[in-house]
Amino acid sequence: MDNKKQCIGIVIIAIIILVLTTGCASTTVPVTMNFPEASEPILLEPEELEPLPADAKELTDLLENTTVNYGKYRELKIKYIQWQRWFNSNRRLHKETTNE
Repeated sequence: MDNKKQCIGIVIIAIIILVLTTGCASTTVPVTMNFPEASEPILLEPEELEPLPADAKELTDLLENTTVNYGKYRELKIKYIQWQRWFNSNRRLHKETTNE
């Protein structure tokens, strides 16, 4: 009877040791993260500036054309600044998370 209890105890201890060492031997897979894609609004093509028509002879035509083109320039400048902010913040986050 004592022999039987002793064998069961040894088997239980062996199983516990096996479970503990197997749990510690798990391998971790390194996580790699790709650089994120930019959002669509900042990837759109910029609008072309309006050329001054050849038949424009009045100062109002020049001022109207300048006003339209300046508005398009301001929109492009805002998109450019947004692109720089997005890129720089995502590049910083990517470097921090991937340890590059």
